Amino acid sequence: DLDALTYGGRAHYWIGDHVKVGVTGSQGNDGGNDNSLVGADLTLRKSANTWIKAETGRSQGSDLLTSTSLDGGFNHSAIQTSAGSGTAAMAYRVDASLGLQDFSKNWRGRFTLYSQVLEAGYSAPGQVANQETFQIGGTAELPLTSRLGLCLKADQRTVDQGLETQSAELNADYRMNEHWTLSLGARRDSREDRSMVVPLTQEEGDRTDLVGKVSYDSKARWNGYLFGQQSVETTGNREDNGRIGIGGAYRLTDRFKVNGEVSEGDLGTAGRLGTEYLYSDRTTLYLNYALENERSDNGVQARKGALTSGFRSRYSDSASVYGEERYTHGDAPTGLLHSYGVELTPSDRLNLGAKVDFGTLQDNLTGAKTERTAAGVSAGYGFEKVKLASALEFRVDDAEQTDRSSIERTSWLLKNSLKYQLTPDWRLIGKFNYSRSTSSQGEFYDGSYTEAVLGYAYRPVNNDRLNVLFKYTFFYNVPAAEQISGTFTSAGVLQRSHIASVDAMYDLTPQWTIGGKYAYRLGQVSMDRENPEYFDSRAHLYVVRADWHFLHKWDALLEGRLLDLPDARDRRSGVLLGLYRHLGNHIKVGAGYNFSDFSDDLSDLSYRHQGLFINIVGTI
Repeated sequence: DLDALTYGGRAHYWIGDHVKVGVTGSQGNDGGNDNSLVGADLTLRKSANTWIKAETGRSQGSDLLTSTSLDGGFNHSAIQTSAGSGTAAMAYRVDASLGLQDFSKNWRGRFTLYSQVLEAGYSAPGQVANQETFQIGGTAELPLTSRLGLCLKADQRTVDQGLETQSAELNADYRMNEHWTLSLGARRDSREDRSMVVPLTQEEGDRTDLVGKVSYDSKARWNGYLFGQQSVETTGNREDNGRIGIGGAYRLTDRFKVNGEVSEGDLGTAGRLGTEYLYSDRTTLYLNYALENERSDNGVQARKGALTSGFRSRYSDSASVYGEERYTHGDAPTGLLHSYGVELTPSDRLNLGAKVDFGTLQDNLTGAKTERTAAGVSAGYGFEKVKLASALEFRVDDAEQTDRSSIERTSWLLKNSLKYQLTPDWRLIGKFNYSRSTSSQGEFYDGSYTEAVLGYAYRPVNNDRLNVLFKYTFFYNVPAAEQISGTFTSAGVLQRSHIASVDAMYDLTPQWTIGGKYAYRLGQVSMDRENPEYFDSRAHLYVVRADWHFLHKWDALLEGRLLDLPDARDRRSGVLLGLYRHLGNHIKVGAGYNFSDFSDDLSDLSYRHQGLFINIVGTI
């Protein structure tokens, strides 16, 4: 059972204008590992620039894991706390800021300082330490004159029997006149790994870099800069970090602007290029390219780039087209994707659309290629009493495997909706959605989805306090076998259900509305897709609710729910609370808490709905 629930909260209180106290707490269960976190903080503030904040936290838990990725999810590095039972650890942090102008109106500048200690086994969001970790650092911003300013920065991080890093920077900016600015800087950093086993890819040693930059702002259409940096000292296996580059921006016309940067150095070429052109009031063209070339502190090199170009043009009040090309390369899936589409509105009642996507992506780690072809068409029709919408999409993915074989998956999707006003009091609504996906591996890997809905809505014109909706739903779902998580849990069971429901609301007064819902499911489910054996899964759902419009734009909601499952000999109940805020006459946004673990949608067989929710309601 991989269901997990984590809950927590934070509260703070200002004691006057200068003192704030706060507390934080959370409790959770992750894969059977109980964990808790409590913390407290104190802030003393003189002004927005002068303050001091002290924090402390205590976590308790074991075998907790956190992972991060620096390349978009291809590779992960993990930190895991000790597997000892109920490991408890403390953490402490102090942050301070000092604004000199708070002590003399003639002084300028600001100092900041921080210090943090994480004991071994401490675990909090974004702060997991399997070994004791100490950090300290600070900055100083000193405008010496109206033209000259200094900035200093220093940091140190020490991990017990791990990597120790230190860095310090000094930068100076001198504004020679309203157009020219000269910047100079120096940086020194060191790395030493005290681990029992040092990775072969680890960089250790010291490096000192000097950097200079000259900037020019024309105060008109363009600005530019030239920069260069050079490593003046390296020890150990640290690589030189020399680089020279140029960049800037230019507005060619009131409609067209370009900007970019290019540089070359010891760690490779890097660059950036962008354009934007307002071709006319109807057409916009764009072209952007970004190349990232950096070397992270652990010695892993990442080179990746993306070129995107496209246009969108509105030919008339009834027709518009768009197109986009995107090329990616480097330490990421490499390939070229094309997207084109057209949107037509020949009349106020009719709209048409078509689109196509095709391209090839290559996995930079395995070299395997995936070729994709997709197309779609859509149409919509609106009349005084009838509104129809339909869309059809088709996609083929040919995925090459590492053994040079290939798997082809073909998917179809059909979407339809209908609204028909029979009389001023009665409306007919419906939708039909169908999807089927087939795999070249065989029927076992195929999947399908069918949902058909027919509804009858009643809202008498002479008594607009009453709203009633009768609805029938046919639901048939066969999830593809590949829809299985990495923990080997199924994405869903096979289900075929007939669901009937009636929902009614009545306005007692301008402030109070009462309502109720009854729904019945005559369904069957199967846990085995290879040799499905269906068993009955009937359900009765009862809901009573009350809405209170207690302020001009605020509503409160209270629901009582009961779910009866006769075939499973189970009965569940609960309460739902909500608070909504009206945004105009047609939209309201709210949040609340569901104390029951089931959904009021009987096609949903899961029991994972307990907790906070956010809801948006719109009316036409």
